[in-house]
Amino acid sequence: MRMMSWYFTGFLTLSALGACAPEDAATAAANGNSPDTSRVEQVVLVPPVCSWCGVVRSINTVTEQGDSTGAGAVIGAIVGGAAGNQVGGGSGRDIATVAGAVGGVLLGNNIERSRNAVTYYEIVIDMDEGGQQTINVPDPAGIAVGVSVSVQGGNITVR
Repeated sequence: MRMMSWYFTGFLTLSALGACAPEDAATAAANGNSPDTSRVEQVVLVPPVCSWCGVVRSINTVTEQGDSTGAGAVIGAIVGGAAGNQVGGGSGRDIATVAGAVGGVLLGNNIERSRNAVTYYEIVIDMDEGGQQTINVPDPAGIAVGVSVSVQGGNITVR
């Protein structure tokens, strides 16, 4: 009998505690009461900012004119002078030789500078922390506009 009174006391205690519990939204709506939404909390997760990460904004091809050693000008003068010497006769031949040599100097110098030209790619990156970073690479293989990358020590890797 004593055991049954403990069960009965426990049942009454739990029933009384259950009556004190707040209504959930479904029970409140079923009873015609408006649910208490004042306690709703919103959790916003903010991802950590990566200080070396960013997104490629643009890729520009840059060609720098090469240097001239003078060898192209000398070879151009010889070839141009020889070609000019084949034209005309008398004083006309002398003028053609000089004109050919001058033209050969200019053309030979331009050919040498074009041959020594350097092409590289300028990659502009919008960094996650803000700001931009510009990195020059010889070949942008695998890197395209809009791709997420990481930049460390002047090296770019796709994330």
